[in-house]
Amino acid sequence: MLRELISRNPDIQRLVDDGYEVEIRAGYLVLRRIPYVSSRCEVRYGELVTPITINGHEVGPPQDHTVYFRGEYPCDEVGSQIEAIRNSSNRIELADGLWVDHYFSAKPYGRDYRDFHDKMTHYAQILGRYARKIDPGATARSGLLTLAEDPNDPFVYMETASSRSGITRMNEMLAKDKIGIVGLGGTGSYIMDYVSKTRVAEIHLFDGDQFQQHNAFRAPGAATTEEISDKRNKAEFYAVKYSVMRKGIVAHPKHIQQNDIDKLVCLDFVFVSIDDNSTKQWLLPLLEEREVPFIDVGMGIEKTDEKLLGIIRTSLSTPTNGLYAPQKKKTYADLGQHDVGEYERNVQIVELNALNAALAVIKWKKWRGLYLDLEGEIQSTYTLDGNHLVNSGEKAIAPIS
Repeated sequence: MLRELISRNPDIQRLVDDGYEVEIRAGYLVLRRIPYVSSRCEVRYGELVTPITINGHEVGPPQDHTVYFRGEYPCDEVGSQIEAIRNSSNRIELADGLWVDHYFSAKPYGRDYRDFHDKMTHYAQILGRYARKIDPGATARSGLLTLAEDPNDPFVYMETASSRSGITRMNEMLAKDKIGIVGLGGTGSYIMDYVSKTRVAEIHLFDGDQFQQHNAFRAPGAATTEEISDKRNKAEFYAVKYSVMRKGIVAHPKHIQQNDIDKLVCLDFVFVSIDDNSTKQWLLPLLEEREVPFIDVGMGIEKTDEKLLGIIRTSLSTPTNGLYAPQKKKTYADLGQHDVGEYERNVQIVELNALNAALAVIKWKKWRGLYLDLEGEIQSTYTLDGNHLVNSGEKAIAPIS
């Protein structure tokens, strides 16, 4: 697994964190987009390639001080070939589709290389220093994407934000989860955006409406005029939109019905972000009856003196602390008493939708054990006037991971 090879080997991880474009392919470590000078004194970009030994998820030390290069023979700023690193030149295919043109040999001040970061950056600096004399902005540390080649990886390209923050192992806790999002309006679309950046295995989207012009103004990112004109179903729209970044998105292009409950029961967690109270009246108790943990969000906005006031609600229900179970004598009307007023007339504010979604995703991650949660509240309400965030409810018991 490419991602694990990188995260478990500090020298390879440093290359990624430094912004190099890294690939591990068929037993070779490849650094792409290495700037060098051609014989015409032009800055071009090539690849440095070196063999690596992999034992499980551990990469051994460099075998020697040599490296392969793909590109023209590199020169100095006046077009003279760099003889100090020359070993041989011969175009060969090291692995399927992995071609190289030259073989270099250079030791850093007569010593052996400490690790692959030491080795690859040394060669990149040799070639790059001449390129920067022609173009000061030429750099191998482009910070561009590193492709995720593991078929089991949920992302199309490698997720490097976690490794840079040192939380890769923590985010692995979500790797097998299957998540459902019922409703892809203002809040649901932001939930989708936030969850899509996690390592969950699958994201199931449920919505029967079309993505229209007004939706574009309370959704993450920027929709094109063509996308709005298509009037595609919301679930299908977001599935396609986010497929450029990740896999495992499943669109269910219809409003949730009682006979769809089996599609939710097989999921590990569900976000309910709909404003249809009649649907919530049967859906939420049914999820609890089938012991499906979920978060229900709501937002009530009202006008007063030409200003808006309102409350945002986030409610967590788990098999150990059901909110809507009959034996608890609680109903949607009790917990969702603030989900009234202007919300039903589609007065939604994008930053409040995003905040509602953020609070829901944070609560989910708390319950899953990614965030410290000493209080373990099962419900919170945020009030615009006064900027108050208030917790309530008994302590939620996190699942055993």
